Amino acid sequence: MKKALSFLIFVFFLLANNSSANAISNDKIKQTELIITANESIGKKPGNHILLDQDGNRFSLSEYIGKPFIINFVYTNCSHVCHISTAILAGIRDDMIRELGQKIHIITVSFDYEMDTPQKMKEYGENFTKDFKYWRFAAGDKKTIEKLTEEFGFSYQKTKEGFDHINMISIMDLNGKIYKNVFYGTGDNDRADKELIESLKGAMSSSASADDILNFTLLIDRFKLMCSDYDPVSGAYKLNYYYLIGYILLTILCFIVPIIFMWWKEISSLVIRFTSLAFRIFRIS
Repeated sequence: MKKALSFLIFVFFLLANNSSANAISNDKIKQTELIITANESIGKKPGNHILLDQDGNRFSLSEYIGKPFIINFVYTNCSHVCHISTAILAGIRDDMIRELGQKIHIITVSFDYEMDTPQKMKEYGENFTKDFKYWRFAAGDKKTIEKLTEEFGFSYQKTKEGFDHINMISIMDLNGKIYKNVFYGTGDNDRADKELIESLKGAMSSSASADDILNFTLLIDRFKLMCSDYDPVSGAYKLNYYYLIGYILLTILCFIVPIIFMWWKEISSLVIRFTSLAFRIFRIS
C-alpha cells in the first residue's frame, strides 16, 4: 500500500504539469519506482541471515550490531556497474577512517546465488582489497539471498546478458537497521563518496527515529526524482530545470494563490498600511 501510494503521488505531480508529463520516459518511471521501493526499507532491521564469506566462514548480520557498516550487492560476472559500487567503497576507505576516526565494516554480497561461490567472491574481492578483516565478500543460498535482497528493497532481474539491477549502496546504523541508501551511476563518484561519508556520520550519531529518517529521506528523494531525468547510459539522474520551474509554478498555483485569496483582506490591509507608512517616511525625509 505504501509503495503504491508513493508512486501515485509521484505520478500525480508529473501529470499535473501536462507539458512535462509527455516527456517522461518509461525508463525514468521504472527507475523511480525501484528507488522508492528501495527507500521503503529505511528504518527496517533485516533478518539475521547466515552468509558465507570469501573464506567459507559462516557469519550473520547480527555480528555487526553496534558497529557502523555498509552493504552493497553485486554479481561477479557484471561487466560494469557492480565494479563501480565496489570501487567507490575501495576508494573512500581511507577517507572514512580519517573522517570517522575508526574503520568501517563493509559487506559485499552476491545476489547471483547460482554462480557466485565463496571462492569466486574471494577472487572478486582481491581486485579491491588484500585485507578481508573489515571487508567481507559474501555468498548465500537461494532462499537467503532472495529474502535479504527483498528486505533491503534491492531489485534485480535476470537477463540474457546477466542482470538488470538497481545501483545502490546501503548504510546501516548502530542498531542494525537500514539508515540510508546511496544511489550511484558512472561519472558521479565524488557525489556518492560525499553522500556515503555524511550518511555514515549520521548513522553513528543521529538520534532521529526510524520514521523521521524514512519520511525525510523519501521526501528529499521524491523531490530530486521529480526534478530530474534518468540517464540509462550513466545510471545517474540529472537535474532538469524545466521540471524544476514547472513544479515551482505548480506549487505557487496550488498553494500560494489559494492562500492569497483566503487572506486577501488581511494582505490588502497590510499593503495599505505599509504604503502609508512609506509615504509618511518619504514626506518626513
